[in-house]
Parts: sequence; C-alpha cells; structure tokens
Amino acid sequence: MPEAQADVAELTISQFDKALHDRSAFSCGFEPIDKFLKEALTDHIKSGYCTAFMATDEEQKEVIGFYTLSAFAVSPEHIETPKRPRPPPTIPATYIKAVAVHEDWQGKGIGRALMVHALRQAMEISEKVGLMAVILDVLRDEAFDRRFAFYEELGFQPMNDPDNVDRVYLSMNDIRASLGA
Repeated sequence: MPEAQADVAELTISQFDKALHDRSAFSCGFEPIDKFLKEALTDHIKSGYCTAFMATDEEQKEVIGFYTLSAFAVSPEHIETPKRPRPPPTIPATYIKAVAVHEDWQGKGIGRALMVHALRQAMEISEKVGLMAVILDVLRDEAFDRRFAFYEELGFQPMNDPDNVDRVYLSMNDIRASLGA
C-alpha cells in the first residue's frame, strides 16, 4: 500500500471538533455522505456510534475530507481467518462508515492520505483491543468502479458475504506489513 502523495504535505487530519471544523460548504458529490456529515455526524458521535477525523488545509477550518471509524464484528465465514485457533463466533473489526473528499480537492491524494491515517488509527486501536480487519462498504453510484479500484489498490479484498457484495476488508496483518509496523 503506497503512502500518501507528496502534494498533501500541508494537510492536517485531526479528530472532529465541532468548534474547529466547518462542514457547511462540504460537497463530495454524493448527497447521502454530504448530508450525513452536515446533519447526522454530531449525533452519531455523541451516541457513541463512531468517531470522525477531518482533513483541513493547513490551519483552515473548512473540511476538505473526512472519515469515520466504528467497532464492528463479522462472521468468520466472511473473511479469511487463521486455521488455529478456532475463530470465535464473530471476528472483531474496525468499520469505516464513510470516507469522502470535497469535490474541489478530489484527485490530489487526499483520499489516500485519509485512508492511510484511518489504517494507522485502526492499527493503534488493535494494540489495545483485538481487531482482525478493517472493513468498509464501497458505495454504489456512477463512480463505483473507480472507487472499488481505489480500495483494491490499497489492498482491500471482497468479503465472502452474499448479503453485502460491495463490502471489502483488509486484514490487520496486511495493514501492519504495509505500514511497516
């Protein structure tokens, strides 16, 4: 998995703070994600459903990208697990509900920088709490093929879940190996 591109050197990624991050002008081109960021994110955080990280340009307040992390569990039939010991009934994972970049900033390496940051966060969490994978759903719209190829390039692979055919995962072992941990 390649590191973030050099043209994002002035990017700041930090945990969401309503007073520090202006979401009002954010538009990634996918209305459900824009609406989630502007109308539901704060309630999701307060309820303990997720944490969120915002990308801004240098010291600016305007959000140019973001992602969320949540706890998750999947059936061992849906991802590759070690043969021994026998896996538990559910496999602990980190779930990325959303990752998005403002339309004006797309194609500049910010999505990759956000994903590297998210994977590093998951890796840190896995040192304290058992986690076997990072999971996300590739959203279906006209950009699905481009989006799916992006996640494949990062090493994500489809899960063996017929009920969630657009769900992909990356094992913590692969994350550690690719991020040099």
